[in-house]
Amino acid sequence: FFCAMAMAKTNNSVKSTLLQWRQSIHSNSPRKIRASTFRNVLLALTVLSIALWLRFALLMDSAGDDRRTNYSQDQAKISTISKNAKVPQHKKQTIPQNLIPKKSSTPKATVAYAVSLTSCGHTGSRSDPNLHEGAAVLQHSIYLSSHSNPASTSKYAHKLFAFVHPEAGKCSDIFSRLGYEVQIHDTPFNVSDIRGQFLKEHIVKSGCCGEKEYLKLYAYTLLDYPIVVHLDLDSLVLKPLDDLFDVMMESVDGLTDEGAVARSRIPVMFAEPIPKQVDAFFTRDYNMINPGHKHVGVQGGFLVVRPSLAAFEEYVSIVLEGNFKQGNGWGAKGYGGYFGAQQIQGICSYYYDYKHPGEFLLLMFFFQSFNPYSFMD
Repeated sequence: FFCAMAMAKTNNSVKSTLLQWRQSIHSNSPRKIRASTFRNVLLALTVLSIALWLRFALLMDSAGDDRRTNYSQDQAKISTISKNAKVPQHKKQTIPQNLIPKKSSTPKATVAYAVSLTSCGHTGSRSDPNLHEGAAVLQHSIYLSSHSNPASTSKYAHKLFAFVHPEAGKCSDIFSRLGYEVQIHDTPFNVSDIRGQFLKEHIVKSGCCGEKEYLKLYAYTLLDYPIVVHLDLDSLVLKPLDDLFDVMMESVDGLTDEGAVARSRIPVMFAEPIPKQVDAFFTRDYNMINPGHKHVGVQGGFLVVRPSLAAFEEYVSIVLEGNFKQGNGWGAKGYGGYFGAQQIQGICSYYYDYKHPGEFLLLMFFFQSFNPYSFMD
């Protein structure tokens, strides 16, 4: 009704304005359009716009009512069909008990898990949450993937260790409370005894932790355990590592069915053949190198090694020899030129690639496509 009234008023106003305009044009007075004429035209256009908008709104509301009615009818049809439909009944499938692997009450072996603490973090406080929360989360993730957890399928128990530098001793209490066996160790060599001048000057100021990162070498000294997994505090164990442990526990000469299955499931990089005896597992840090670099450093946050005093002493002798050339790395063989090359990342790559080839296995590593470091060691 309002829309009709507005349209009628608009039409009358427009007609009156046009009539006045025509009379003004045909009169003998000068052809000037009065201000009242403009006001009338503007008022007429405004009223016409409002009327059109109201008419459009009423049409849309009417269409919406139709859609809502149709939707309600469709839902009623669907509900009726659902009530009358017959749902097929599937029989519950059960897995035969003989196909479910049984967990032995006695673990196959105990694996040592180790972390290294070189300092008390950025705050220097004994309660730095960056250290303690990481240690707690890592400890719990190891437990969940261990034989100690009743819900886990792992055959291997675990023992936790923390290699702590004397400067970080004041913040190691929390590690003891979390179940880590704390071992206070100094760096396994004196920097002043390094014979190579370049390495002696730069090893203390390169990498994340300088020469203190070599605390990780103490993993080779845990001789009471067949395998040691060294992890950084910002890592997690998401599932049991039994396949890795099975391969290291067995050689080809004494291979069991369990060991053969484990070998078939190892995600080997570049489809390399698995050695008869594997003394180490690791991944490489492809993020740290430029394209085309031949010798890629080891990812120092994840190392699985067989303890050996001979290996520990050989590492120390390599460092003390100091044969690290600027731009050419360890032994002048190209094991350098990336972040951490003078620490674990570089020396482990040199040790297993050049000194002891065929004693390790490179695991599949999913890496990003950027290099966050552009400087060279």
